[in-house]
Amino acid sequence: MSTEHLDTEDQKAFRLKARNWMQGRLPPRIQGEPAMDWEDKALVDRDRVIQRCLWDGGLAGIMLPTAYGGLGLSKRFSDIFYEEAAPYRLPWHFGNAFNVVMPVLIAHANEALKKRYVPGILKGEQIWCQLLSEPSGGSDLAGVLTRAEKRGDKWFLNGSKVWTTGGVEGDMGLCLARTDASLPKHAGLTMFAVDMHAPGVTVTKLRLIRGNSDFAQEFLDDVEVPEDHVIGEVNAGWTVAGTQLANERAGMARGWHEGVAAAVEASEITPRQSYLTLARELGLADDPLAREIIGELIVIDAVYELTTRRVGNGMRTRSLPPTIGGVPSLMAARTDVRRTALLSALTGPTAVAAPPGSSGLDNGFMRVCTHRIGGGTTEMQLNSVAERYLNLPREPGPDRDIPFNQLRHNALR
Repeated sequence: MSTEHLDTEDQKAFRLKARNWMQGRLPPRIQGEPAMDWEDKALVDRDRVIQRCLWDGGLAGIMLPTAYGGLGLSKRFSDIFYEEAAPYRLPWHFGNAFNVVMPVLIAHANEALKKRYVPGILKGEQIWCQLLSEPSGGSDLAGVLTRAEKRGDKWFLNGSKVWTTGGVEGDMGLCLARTDASLPKHAGLTMFAVDMHAPGVTVTKLRLIRGNSDFAQEFLDDVEVPEDHVIGEVNAGWTVAGTQLANERAGMARGWHEGVAAAVEASEITPRQSYLTLARELGLADDPLAREIIGELIVIDAVYELTTRRVGNGMRTRSLPPTIGGVPSLMAARTDVRRTALLSALTGPTAVAAPPGSSGLDNGFMRVCTHRIGGGTTEMQLNSVAERYLNLPREPGPDRDIPFNQLRHNALR
């Protein structure tokens, strides 16, 4: 459903510009093609070309400041763009760059970095990743052991990062490192913009049990970082990380790959047909228990979609606080666990014996584990919602006031 009838004269002109530019230049949206597949280099490279095409057509960075290459327009223009872009593939491998990195750069980077890297992203020249988790740290992000040492006018990073989405294809990364171990763990951190192709950066694919390699591990051996590539203030990296994580949760709340779903929200929810198809293929269409399971699956999907819509709208209108982004992220983990349990009960041994993708059996199975740890573990998400949204007391944390070099760490010395 188009909202073209609501356009002002300026918005009509923008809509026609977007419509005419994209037609014949952007590849069509292909049903079943993944929004993101880091092992498909051709698909990643195609997204780089798509992003460059949008830049050339004056359609990149619609809501970003003009000083950094954006158009400086309102969200209405962004909505118009996504309406007109519905038939086409968009550069969804730039999700990290637009959902997380861009807000961090705009909020905390110096002017030189903004003018260098924001246009670089808009032109499709740089895919960014997040260098946060570490082999020894898990969800305790403030406990990172990667260290940064100042020598003259350069910083040198040493350590390892892990579970980096798109690390192999990344050109730049936001890297949280420890710059002063004599301070408490939250106080001695600094955020850096790191060139993923710099000498000393080794990127290794991680092969998951489900067979794909979306993630990578990085080893940083005396990686040189220019002094002006500090984002924010030295030893104030935890503040920058807060912006980073808040925007990651916000991206998950509104839909990570913008433009995948319809730009205009439907007034009704259409039940997922794959559940019914699966039951028929298994010969369970008339089984009372199977029908009960499918009913609950449909309800779970409806609750998730309605909650996500409400949160997304609340974030856009600012009727809900920014911290609300943690709610759908937590809900995704919880609903995925329940959805997987229901699908397991419905399919029984068939799901175990069938290869991925068979008869829709992987629908819901793929994300049950990763959503419980992606963007912070379920336990961390519970704490975040409790403390930042419900204003409940913070859990005791005696290590918050002790110098980091006096803490015991889960790492070899």
